[in-house]
Amino acid sequence: MHAPGVHDLFHCPALRAGVEIQEQEDGIALLYRDQSCDLSVADEGRRELLALLDDLQRAPASLPELSASHPAMAASLPGLLEELDRLGLVTEGRFELPADAISGLEFNSRLRNLAQRTMRKRSRSRLYGMLADGAAPRNVLIGYALEYYCLVRAAPGLIASALSHADSRQNQRSLQRFLMSELDHDQMLAESLASVDMEVAGLDYMQPLPSTFALCSALGVFARQHLLSFKSVLFLFEMPGDQFNQALVRCCESAGLSKPFWEPLLRHAHINDTLGHDDITGELLEDISAIGREEQLVVEKNLVLTIETMALQDEEIIDYYSRDDAAIPRLYL
Repeated sequence: MHAPGVHDLFHCPALRAGVEIQEQEDGIALLYRDQSCDLSVADEGRRELLALLDDLQRAPASLPELSASHPAMAASLPGLLEELDRLGLVTEGRFELPADAISGLEFNSRLRNLAQRTMRKRSRSRLYGMLADGAAPRNVLIGYALEYYCLVRAAPGLIASALSHADSRQNQRSLQRFLMSELDHDQMLAESLASVDMEVAGLDYMQPLPSTFALCSALGVFARQHLLSFKSVLFLFEMPGDQFNQALVRCCESAGLSKPFWEPLLRHAHINDTLGHDDITGELLEDISAIGREEQLVVEKNLVLTIETMALQDEEIIDYYSRDDAAIPRLYL
């Protein structure tokens, strides 16, 4: 490995916006906000340095182009730029998009296709299969509501974490609306759980299944450390599921769980559908002009991992809540 030099840092170096060039008796000063940088130069070199700084400010060019335009400064150019970079006075002035970059809108379409392919490979969800066959026992249905409650309860905090460093004004507004639409939805689902004689106050101490915890944790990491992944997986949690919901109602009625139990679950699903939450990913990606292939791969891996974890959650709900000795809810005080 070698220490990064100016050739590694910049393709077309440029003075930052707001840097002021000021001639002084013994040289040239660069003024930026509350700091200044004094460049001492002999009288015979002042004209060449001013011309170079003027080019860095007005017409960013590559290092070879700068060297060719200012031959008298060519030898000292790398050292000068490294010092200005150390002081935070230069930045990349001309960006070239990689050939494999795509827009956020196009990436959104690719993510939907990837999600559909990944879900098809797993065949039908085991939980959905039990619902469709009317074979899900009462405790599994309650367990589904409990794990659903955990995700919904965590949602506002996860969205707020992403909102704290939204990368555009449009995204900030979208996340604000999304956050407001998710507030207090856990209280709606608590109504469902209260209908089966569950003490709602105790739900604050409930431990979710490992897969539910993993989903919440992954979303939290994405929200804080990789915002593009957070934006890109949200649609997985907001996709319309009419067939699932219809099967859920039929199975609940067969298991003796009446409307006070399943109606809040459907009400929450209906709110998501009417607000168009399944389009939240597209809304958050539409103002991104270019996403390189390396970044795409990171997001695609996280998307597939999220789908796999959601599938694992289905399995864990059935395996745990089907047990005769299962603690419902999972309280460990």
